[in-house]
Amino acid sequence: MALTPERAVEILESCFAAVAAQDADRLVAHYTDDYVIEFPYYKPGEWLTVEGRATVRDYLASILEFQRMELTITRSNWIPEEQLLIAEYVSRGEFTDTGAPYANCYVGYWFFEGERVRHTREYYNPQAPRSSAID
Repeated sequence: MALTPERAVEILESCFAAVAAQDADRLVAHYTDDYVIEFPYYKPGEWLTVEGRATVRDYLASILEFQRMELTITRSNWIPEEQLLIAEYVSRGEFTDTGAPYANCYVGYWFFEGERVRHTREYYNPQAPRSSAID
């Protein structure tokens, strides 16, 4: 049975709920074993790729230790031929070490294989962490 756009959004919302709970294990339970996440705007001029569910889990757990956030989908578009959900979303949260606020906006390409995510490419504003912390 093909994944529906509604189910893809539900899965993404479940991923975002795991982020809000700071639960990396619950988050990666939605990923395939060979999952890949890409951050084209990781740092100015630097693209980051993390491959494999276990490696991604460790990477995300380290991020969730110092950053608490809630992510909200503001728009989405389903491309059934590619099993691709293109989503726009925003975050609000804080850095746990300083209590400084964090906010950002994103466009994410979420590629599915059945009911699991196999690849994510997430574009976000790399300047936002600095600017949200001083606002």
